[in-house]
Amino acid sequence: MTNPQWLHAEEIPDVEVLDDDECWTLLEAEAIGRLAVRTEDGVDIFPVNFQVTDRTIFLRSAPGSKLRDITHSSQVAFEIDAHHRKSYWSVVLHGTAERMAFDADIQASAVLELDTFTSSAKWNYIRITPADISGRRFSARGR
Repeated sequence: MTNPQWLHAEEIPDVEVLDDDECWTLLEAEAIGRLAVRTEDGVDIFPVNFQVTDRTIFLRSAPGSKLRDITHSSQVAFEIDAHHRKSYWSVVLHGTAERMAFDADIQASAVLELDTFTSSAKWNYIRITPADISGRRFSARGR
């Protein structure tokens, strides 16, 4: 790895590629993620709370642009990241988002147990079926 001019040698991070199991473990431990959707003008990103059930992402949504965008283009990206001391990590999932329509599917997903962080009514349930997942952990050696 070459040394970027803006980092000192002791600050160059070590990068670890995470396997699928580690990515899912990190996803299951988080509550907030970012949903990236295609729009008519490009891409938009929404912070969302979510849950993982059987390696599938579930979230709730109020009516609005997020649902409209998913209806027009179901291909999405979902990202979480966090840090602990000098370790930083990120997990990105690509998949297909769909509004869930059947009560049996909604109940089986356990998304009804997902608390919302805003006061708006969120009676739309979204499932993101993963196509691929990847993750990276960066450990800064300095500072």
